[in-house]
Amino acid sequence: MKTVISSQEFKSFQTTSALCKAANVTRGQLRLYEDEGLIAPLCRTEAGYRQYGPDAADRLKAIMHMKELGFTLAEIALLLAERDDGALDAQAIQRLAGDVLTKIDARIAGLQFIRGYVAPVAVGDMSVMQDEDCNFLFEFMTALSAAQTRQRA
Repeated sequence: MKTVISSQEFKSFQTTSALCKAANVTRGQLRLYEDEGLIAPLCRTEAGYRQYGPDAADRLKAIMHMKELGFTLAEIALLLAERDDGALDAQAIQRLAGDVLTKIDARIAGLQFIRGYVAPVAVGDMSVMQDEDCNFLFEFMTALSAAQTRQRA
């Protein structure tokens, strides 16, 4: 049995291409999020093309923001499912937020460590390049310089 929709409803639907453009995601990302159950098309055209609702772009943007904050796709799926069901578990969200905060703090600590090596080099102090712990920076800077040279050629 086919579902009948009004022409007004149909006009509010978005194609995959339009949705990806509106949310600034790739088709691959959209398919991944569909596979993970984070988003689903409202319907398909007779030709099989996916059609998404007017709120799909906002949902994709929310997914991307949660990923930036460090949430895994499984955690995002849990949060979206609870939101969709209208029942947010405050304790579960608090635990997830605590886990994400721990990940963020670890990333900040790692970046601060690396910054301690990069900052002196940025102002011309190459003595840090002699530090044994700094081999990774020397290799990175050398590879970066070589890549930039290849791009210019």
